Amino acid sequence: MSAGQARARGFTLIEMMITVVIIAILSAIAYPNYREHIARGKRAQAKASLAQAQQWLERHYSENYSYAKTADGTDINAAGGVFKTQFSTSPLPGEGAANYNIALTPNDKGTGYTLKAVRTGSMGGDRCGDYVVTHTGRKSVENYTGFNAALAAASACWN
Repeated sequence: MSAGQARARGFTLIEMMITVVIIAILSAIAYPNYREHIARGKRAQAKASLAQAQQWLERHYSENYSYAKTADGTDINAAGGVFKTQFSTSPLPGEGAANYNIALTPNDKGTGYTLKAVRTGSMGGDRCGDYVVTHTGRKSVENYTGFNAALAAASACWN
C-alpha cells in the first residue's frame, strides 16, 4: 500500500481537532444568542398576556364599574374567579408551561389595579425581572438584574 492510499482512508488527528475547535467556538457564540432569542420571545408573550388582561379588565370595568367585582359582587380575583381562570399565567392557561405568573391587585375601591407578571419556570432567572403595569398604563419592571437604573431596565425590557 502506498502512502497516498493510506492517507485517503480517513482524517488525521490534527484535522479532527481543528474541526472540534471550530464547532466549540461556534457553539460558544451561538448558544447564548439562541437562549436570549428564546427569552425575548417569552418576554414578548408575557407582555402580550398583560395587554390581553388589561383589555379584558377595561371591558369588565365598562360593564361592572369595578375592576375587582362582577355585577353580582363576585370577586374576579378569587381562586375560581374569572380573572384567575383566564389570565393567571403566560402563556395563557392551557397553552403550555408557565413562564410568568400574572397577579391582579385591584385598589380598595375597585377603581384601579396593578397587574404583575412574575417570572417562574424557565424564566426564573431572567435579567428583565417582573413586569408591572397599572390601570393608568404605567409600565415598569421589578427585581431586574444587570441594569444600572430602573429607567434603563424598564426601557430595555418593555421595548
